[in-house]
Amino acid sequence: MDPFQDDSQSAGSGFDPMSLLRAFWRRKLLFLIPFILCLSMAVVIIKTMTPIYESSGQLQIKFNKMNSSLLEDPSRRYGRARNIDAVAYHEMNMLLTSPEFLELVVVGLGLQDALRDSYPDSVAAQMSDAKAVRKAMSRLRSMVKIRRDGDRLFRIAVRDPSSTQAHKLAAYIVNRFVEEYRTTQMAASTSTRAFLERQLGIYQVDLEAAEKAYLDFQTNLASASLVDNPINAGNLARAENNLAEVKVRYEGRDASELAENARIVRGIIGSVPGTAAYGQDAAIRSTISEMEDLGLEVQLFDDGDKRAQDLDTRLGLLRVRMNDRIEELVALNMPQLLPRERNQVSQYIYFSIFRSGKKKVIDLLEDKISEFRRFASRRPGDSAKIAELQEDVETTRGLVQTLEREITQQTMNLEASLSEIGMQIKVRQKPRKTHTPVEPDKMKLMALGAILSLGLGLGLVVLAIFLDRSFTSVDQIERTLGLKVIGTLPTIKDDHFERKKKTRILKWAAIVLVILAIGAVGFLVIYPRLS
Repeated sequence: MDPFQDDSQSAGSGFDPMSLLRAFWRRKLLFLIPFILCLSMAVVIIKTMTPIYESSGQLQIKFNKMNSSLLEDPSRRYGRARNIDAVAYHEMNMLLTSPEFLELVVVGLGLQDALRDSYPDSVAAQMSDAKAVRKAMSRLRSMVKIRRDGDRLFRIAVRDPSSTQAHKLAAYIVNRFVEEYRTTQMAASTSTRAFLERQLGIYQVDLEAAEKAYLDFQTNLASASLVDNPINAGNLARAENNLAEVKVRYEGRDASELAENARIVRGIIGSVPGTAAYGQDAAIRSTISEMEDLGLEVQLFDDGDKRAQDLDTRLGLLRVRMNDRIEELVALNMPQLLPRERNQVSQYIYFSIFRSGKKKVIDLLEDKISEFRRFASRRPGDSAKIAELQEDVETTRGLVQTLEREITQQTMNLEASLSEIGMQIKVRQKPRKTHTPVEPDKMKLMALGAILSLGLGLGLVVLAIFLDRSFTSVDQIERTLGLKVIGTLPTIKDDHFERKKKTRILKWAAIVLVILAIGAVGFLVIYPRLS
């Protein structure tokens, strides 16, 4: 007879720890057997798990501060400074797990051949190269991870059952990743530049067509007013305004400056030297001729126009060339003068020749404007057509020049990204070979197995207690039924009770096996995937 069955219980309805202890003791095997089995299974699984080794390398990205207004700051495309790490991590992870990069690594290391060797000969013989590469890529994707390691720091880790293989893969992947990441960073600039170059080619063809149409129309008119005349309806007003400004300066400030220079020279040599001999010098004559052509052309544009700025730059170089040549001739013709005196004489001669060239530009510009106005008054329709064609030429030429400047900018940014300027990525820590496996984590798994075993045993006992509807004492019968017990009978054991007992044992054994199976799946399948 159960020694606990006839013990009387207190009549109160409060918590009775002794009652709970007696209930647990009666079902101690239901706790011990699952606990020992589950714990033993965890130990066996941990002991038989394949060790996994990890080799990793650390990468660093760096942005050099830009002080140039010509170069684009490479960090701007990442957004705010606080978003750089997140955006860079996303880009790196996308590249590391991309099919192109994985295939590059697989083919570069011949991993598809190693994969085929791991299969039986009959299976390997039926596996095509493409299928082997795909399987190797899938396996490699599960082995490679990237994680953030700090500000601008990232770590690429490779896990493999062989420490040597993990180190080999990590070293190759890290170095190749740096090369590919640099290439992807330049790809955007390269593709942009390539697109701009294609567009430039299209607009250059359009410009040639527009210029040809303009010249053909001028030729067909056969008008002397348009032959070699740069004035048209589009730049007529601009040319007249510039002409007025040049004439005011020529007759005002330039005339006063020339008179002052003449007075200084008279004080030095007693008279004003002639400039005709200097103007006949071949170098000066060719320079002044080129300056006259550029001087006429520059009057067709506004001061802020890029073409006017380019022409002014070329004119400045020609002025310096002519001034240097005049100084050489004055030094030869007047060796008796002091350096400062020779400079004063040179300035007078230079300004006189330059002013005479400006007078030719003014007269020529006046003639061209007058010729075009006469033509426009006689043939207004043709004049409007000329203006339309010229506008097409100017618009297309402006687009071509804009594209050329943008291509130059893109080229400078691309060359800067290839140099030490801008964004840099480098290997901060090379992968090293490790001899301590990172998986399985035996301490964590043992703790997890002990907790799972304890929870399984206690859970089954608690479940059995809640499902038990039998009476365990006379007092419990009287409290539950509200009847007075007048006597008890000894326990009767027959086949019926034995069959029910065996059924109950089998039921609990099945529950224990199902839970153990769930635990095995957790240890052998779910845990490795989470790791």
